[in-house]
Amino acid sequence: MEQRYQDWIDENVPSYPLGLCGSVTLEMVQAFTELKRVRGLYNCPFDGCRSHWWCIAPDGTIVDPTAAQFTSKGLMGEYVPWIEGSPEPTGKCPDCGELVYGRAIFCDQECRRRTEDYLGVKFATYSRTEA
Repeated sequence: MEQRYQDWIDENVPSYPLGLCGSVTLEMVQAFTELKRVRGLYNCPFDGCRSHWWCIAPDGTIVDPTAAQFTSKGLMGEYVPWIEGSPEPTGKCPDCGELVYGRAIFCDQECRRRTEDYLGVKFATYSRTEA
C-alpha cells in the first residue's frame, strides 16, 4: 500500500474501527479520487466472514482503512466483492457462525442438530437456500 494512504489512515481512522468501514471508505475515496470503493465480505481466518467495505487502488492493491477491526488485520483473510444481484446474508448460524440467507436460522442440518441437542428444542428452518 502506498505510504500516503497509510498516512491518511493513521491520521483519520480510530485504532479499533469496528463497524466504521462504510463511512471511512466513503471518506477515503473522497480524499483519494483514484481509489474505488468496494462492498463485499471479508473472510478472516480468526473472526469468520463479515460484511465489509474496502478500497482498491488503480494497480489492484487492496487498501483497507479499517482492517484493524479484524484479528488478522486484513493480512491473512480473503476479500470477496459482492456481485450485484447475489443473495445477501441475513444473519449468522448460531452454531458455527457461517452466514445464512433468507429465513434460514442455521447453515446446515448438522449445526441445527447440535444446537437442538444442546438446548433441548426443535427449530423449524435450517437450510442455506430456504427463503
